[in-house]
Amino acid sequence: MNHPNIIKLHEVHEDTKYLHLITELCTGGELFDRIIAKTETEEGHFSERDAAKIVHSILKAIEYCHDEKNICHRDLKPENFLFYTAEENSHIKIIDFGLSRNELPESGIMQTKVGTPYYVAPEVLRREYTKSCDIWSIGVITYILLCGYPPFYGDSDAQIFKSVRAGVFDFPSPDWDDISAEAKDFICALLRKNPAERLTANRALRHPWFKRTDKKKSHPTINFDNSKSVSYKQFMGMNKLKKAALAFIAMNLTEGEVGALTEILHEIDRDGNGKLTLEELDSALSSGNFGSGISAELIAMREALNVSGGNCLDWKEFLASTAEKNLLYREDKIRAAFDYFDQARTNTITRNDMIRVFGSEKQAQEVMGDIDLDGDGVISYKEFSSMMRSVKSLDIDC
Repeated sequence: MNHPNIIKLHEVHEDTKYLHLITELCTGGELFDRIIAKTETEEGHFSERDAAKIVHSILKAIEYCHDEKNICHRDLKPENFLFYTAEENSHIKIIDFGLSRNELPESGIMQTKVGTPYYVAPEVLRREYTKSCDIWSIGVITYILLCGYPPFYGDSDAQIFKSVRAGVFDFPSPDWDDISAEAKDFICALLRKNPAERLTANRALRHPWFKRTDKKKSHPTINFDNSKSVSYKQFMGMNKLKKAALAFIAMNLTEGEVGALTEILHEIDRDGNGKLTLEELDSALSSGNFGSGISAELIAMREALNVSGGNCLDWKEFLASTAEKNLLYREDKIRAAFDYFDQARTNTITRNDMIRVFGSEKQAQEVMGDIDLDGDGVISYKEFSSMMRSVKSLDIDC
């Protein structure tokens, strides 16, 4: 899965006993730890603005899981969210998909009783539930962020489950006296006992609470030095394999390597689905939040979509055409891309590898013909590296 608010999986290794998952490194700790730290402050909880920012990011990731990937997480809780860095404004990432379910049945109904007592939805306890159980969990998390304690509680799991089944909660004074009506309405909309009455992730993202808290945000002008990056026009003029390789490299960049581009991507991709639509590009350009460098790239992207008749571009394309050239064309990055295409581990890229990537034998043959310089029917690492470092239309300092 490729989403800014979902932990990146880089590699998978298997031995005789274990399956090892190599993910991106997040050093900012769990959301749970930050909640505990907040309870020890004078306020005792997150501000509405900070809580809304966290919940909005969670919802964007869950909308992607539900609508784009048909995945239900089934164990959303503060312990399963990590901050990328220890900075106060760090991005948050969903982790631990161990209880998740994909390829949901046509009915959308699941029956396995899973989850964590405080955050589990009542219908999960009845063993008949849908993806809406994730929305309930987000409602519980939002409640905790704003007051420091859960809406459903008890001295034992059995008592917690009884409270969850009843589905009754309130906003006790004085803890909730200064919390807005919009925040309370948002929580109520997510904690509907009847799953059919709950907001979807998509609808929740459009709730007035986010508009209210967003008004208080300041948007400093965001810019970057596009002289160091591959322009979008240059990216679109590359051969298919080079574009696919750069997209793979971009997909596996860390947030530290991407830098301010992550902030730019979050700012443009308002619905958080990992795609930039014409409407979002137009909105970004009219916002005045971006300097001349990024604005020029956004204009080029918009023009390219208008010419092609496309509706959107993938965030991997955005990163591949805006990340620094010296980073994208580093030897270790090129080697990692080559190894990704070389699925059979023959130290070559075969026609079958190309068919797997591009989906058709005709396109695979066209790519092979352009890059297989010695005509032996495969692409060697030397040929691949030469193709990646080609400077026909690029000024690359490698």
